[in-house]
Amino acid sequence: MTVLTPEQLQAIARARARVQLKQPQDQPPPSPSGRHLTYEEGVAALETKGLYGQALTGFSGVLDGIPIAGPYLLGAANEAAARLRPLLHGGSYEDQLRVVNARDQEAKIAHPNVNTTGQVVGAVAGTIPAVVAAPEAFGAAGGSMLARSLVSGLTGSGIGAADAHVRSGGDPEKTRWGAIEGGLLGLGGPLAGEVIGAGVKVSARGANALTRALLGEEVASKPARDILAELTGSSRNWLAKNVSDPDMLAAARDRFDELGSNAMFADVLPEWRGVARSGAARESTRSKVVDPLNERGSMASTRLKSDFETNLGPDPVPAMIDSELKASQAQVKSQYRPAVMEQPPYDFTPIAERLDKLIPYRRGGEQSDLLNVRNMLNDFGKDTISSDPAIAYETRRALDRILKTTEGPEIIETLGGVRGMIDERLARAAAGVKELDAQFAELGRQREGLLQGQSVLADGPRAMRPVELQEKLLAGAEPAGTLIGPSAESARMRQGTVGDIYRAVGTEASDMNALRKVVRGKGDWNREKLGMMFGPEKADASLNAIDREALFADTVNGVTSATDMARQAGFEKYLGEVSKAPEIPTDKSWTDLGLTTARRLARSLLEGNAGAHAARVADEVAPLSVLRGDQRDALMEALIRLGPENIIDQHRMALINALVQGGGGRAAYALLPNEEHK
Repeated sequence: MTVLTPEQLQAIARARARVQLKQPQDQPPPSPSGRHLTYEEGVAALETKGLYGQALTGFSGVLDGIPIAGPYLLGAANEAAARLRPLLHGGSYEDQLRVVNARDQEAKIAHPNVNTTGQVVGAVAGTIPAVVAAPEAFGAAGGSMLARSLVSGLTGSGIGAADAHVRSGGDPEKTRWGAIEGGLLGLGGPLAGEVIGAGVKVSARGANALTRALLGEEVASKPARDILAELTGSSRNWLAKNVSDPDMLAAARDRFDELGSNAMFADVLPEWRGVARSGAARESTRSKVVDPLNERGSMASTRLKSDFETNLGPDPVPAMIDSELKASQAQVKSQYRPAVMEQPPYDFTPIAERLDKLIPYRRGGEQSDLLNVRNMLNDFGKDTISSDPAIAYETRRALDRILKTTEGPEIIETLGGVRGMIDERLARAAAGVKELDAQFAELGRQREGLLQGQSVLADGPRAMRPVELQEKLLAGAEPAGTLIGPSAESARMRQGTVGDIYRAVGTEASDMNALRKVVRGKGDWNREKLGMMFGPEKADASLNAIDREALFADTVNGVTSATDMARQAGFEKYLGEVSKAPEIPTDKSWTDLGLTTARRLARSLLEGNAGAHAARVADEVAPLSVLRGDQRDALMEALIRLGPENIIDQHRMALINALVQGGGGRAAYALLPNEEHK
């Protein structure tokens, strides 16, 4: 069952008072002409003062209150009763009709309040269907207050004139006054609806605030007015019809949870994207839409770096790390000579003998290289093999230089074998060399891992497969030489990868699609490889951050670069509808009443006002599409409430307009008991 709101009760009370003031209540009904009432008829007339009389006058009041058709409906009901009475009580139809009319008038005098209430109910019930079917004609649809008031006034004037014409039997004077009063009431209908509606909302908010205060909650933390409170009716109508669907808002809220506080409605809903496009296409609202988008875009690099720092660690700067590792290698290398100098003699003859056997069988450059190495093992200026570990160390260094420039797998294999023999003997001759070799090799592995890490996300035919990366990570953690504990090679690979990601952010942040291509790649390999290196959750969070910023950038491009498509957006179409002056209904009776001139004047006023009204709607709604953070969340809560509130508002406005329109001209010219309905 529908419960009347306070504003509905107020409107009913006003309409009731108007009817009571203007409808005469103190004139007794005329006695039926031609004969005296019988005893039974007199008793029946007296019964009209009881419950039966209340029901009778209430029913007749409802019928009579219906605009224009009321007198016909009431007359038809009385005639039907008069045709049935002769079957029960005898007598002629004419006599019984006089009895029915007498009872009706007696009941109205006995129960004036019930009769007035019935007329108000009939007026409202008869007008509400028309208001719902054609809200534009009654000023109940979108548009400015001026436009709605003029349309409502003209519609009310037509209803008032027609109703007064029917009830007065075509009296021109009463018809004219009915048109005037109906027009005045119609003019005030939209304004009355707004005032009464606002009063009820304020009262409801005050009651809620009082309840929260009594419950101990802080009223200041829950403001009574939401972010949509000051919007025009047209703006609220668009929001209610297009973006307040509960399922749509639930999906948007889930996306906001994923994207964070910087996400906007224009990012997640196409309807809001259209609003932003339309706002960007208008000079008056462009800065209100584009500036917040550009401001957010300017911070994209900062947001990404913050996300990467949280999930992957700080920017390692691979070049600086490599310089540090290289410096550490140089420091280790500087410790070799002190470690081999003044060491006890050691026999390196087996190495020389091995070379003596190989040299005769080699030719060309390979033979020359082996001969050079063999001569290096001798004491300076002599033909004897040196037993000084320092000489063996310097020979190994020279051999390393030869290996860097030598080509050909066979000579590299031969020279590598000779170097291995020198390493083995040198490690025995100088115990510290082995530890230095392990340190130097570990630093070299780290440098290599750092370099490899920078190419982990590389795309193309030589892209590293996830299985290859997994093998490198496992091998890179194994210690080498005399070192104890895992190697840092895998850690350096991670640093190299992170450094490459930060490099991409620094160089590609202005083009999020390019950045996304660098980091995410074309398939799933990069996501899988990042998951191996940093864990699946951190990898997903990092890639999602890039997707988020790519979405934000797409919003900017879609809004600012495609303004030529804004006219196709739903919101722009709505603005076009709002900017059209409403059609003012006309008919011949209005022309007869001299309303043609008034219609032309109203039309010119509507056309002048419609464009400004559309601009205001755009100015109100467009900035909402790019709200962020707390303001965006406040808009979300307001939209959640707007759906139900809009339904209530529509019913309230329909009822108020029906009260004003239906209770207007008709009430001013209710027929006297001795007047005929024609």
